[in-house]
Amino acid sequence: MNVYVRKQNIFWQKVAAGIGVICALILFLNLFNSQIRNSFYVVTAPLSNALMRLGANGSSTTSSLFNVASLKNANLILQQQNQDLLNKVASLQDSVKTNQAVAAAADNTKNDGFVLVSTKPIGLDLQQDVATIDKGSADGVAINMPVISQEKIVYGKVTKVYSNFSEVQLISAKTSVTDVKIQIDDPTAAAINGAIKGSGGLGIYLDLVAADAKINQNDVLVTSGLDGIYPRDLLVGRIDSWNKNDVKPFQTAKVSSFSDIKNAENLFVVVNYKRQK
Repeated sequence: MNVYVRKQNIFWQKVAAGIGVICALILFLNLFNSQIRNSFYVVTAPLSNALMRLGANGSSTTSSLFNVASLKNANLILQQQNQDLLNKVASLQDSVKTNQAVAAAADNTKNDGFVLVSTKPIGLDLQQDVATIDKGSADGVAINMPVISQEKIVYGKVTKVYSNFSEVQLISAKTSVTDVKIQIDDPTAAAINGAIKGSGGLGIYLDLVAADAKINQNDVLVTSGLDGIYPRDLLVGRIDSWNKNDVKPFQTAKVSSFSDIKNAENLFVVVNYKRQK
């Protein structure tokens, strides 16, 4: 019986001790709650800060990548806009040059009664001395119409016509023959006639000048109008040197052409001049 009582006493002593520990722990937590939280913060703060920096860096990197992509797209847009602006400026400049050429051509031919169609060279065959222009039958262009510059320099004649473009045989073509005369200021002086023939490669020379005719260096050659293709007094070229042979009935001369098809930006087709076919 005494043994049982002792065991009961020991049991309740343990229970009482456990309850005391629990009460002490609760009291400790209540009394030192702020200190415990502070200690926990001190221990975990470095890890938290590292995680926060990692997250911030990741966000910054993502933001930077997004900004780079945005700037790249914006740059591409600006480049396209800049190209469009340059194209518009070039088009405007071209329009201004064309308008100036049209005005100059109208002024230079005001006494000739020419009806002109403005055109642009769009191709050149140096082997055949043939130029392509951007006007055709839809614009009133027809075969054998003369092609000139705004300064009344003769370039050639139309030989093939399509709806929206045409081919022009230049006066430098090997099969081209153009009746010319030496420009003389004295209206009472006898005319000196000849023929400009093409030598190919944009070159021309003077032929069929009478052996007794007096020609000089730098004499200016103009169309005579005798061939029925070109109007009179269109500028052709200037004599560089001549070759006179008493055995031959005609003189020949080297000629510098006034036409410059490689650098021509605006030409004109004379659409109302009487022509032969």
